[in-house]
Amino acid sequence: MVMEEPHVVWTLDGYSKQDEFLRTQRIISREQIIKLREVITPDADDPWMLYSYDLPLDVWPAVEEILQCGPPDSNLDYQTSARAAD
Repeated sequence: MVMEEPHVVWTLDGYSKQDEFLRTQRIISREQIIKLREVITPDADDPWMLYSYDLPLDVWPAVEEILQCGPPDSNLDYQTSARAAD
């Protein structure tokens, strides 16, 4: 059973490989997160991707197609994340 959509804001976060600080953040829409679930399989108990998930470079072509975010920065590691909506 899939739980109802939570009231959250999803983001694509880029962290520096050098110092692990957040360098970039982009909002992900509900429709985009649904499509991303086909690229990054969420944990069975996390259908709405509320946990953080790594976005490896080998899936980036699919991520770019969904998010229209351009090429990845080679100095960053990327993850999805979620936080409570305001």
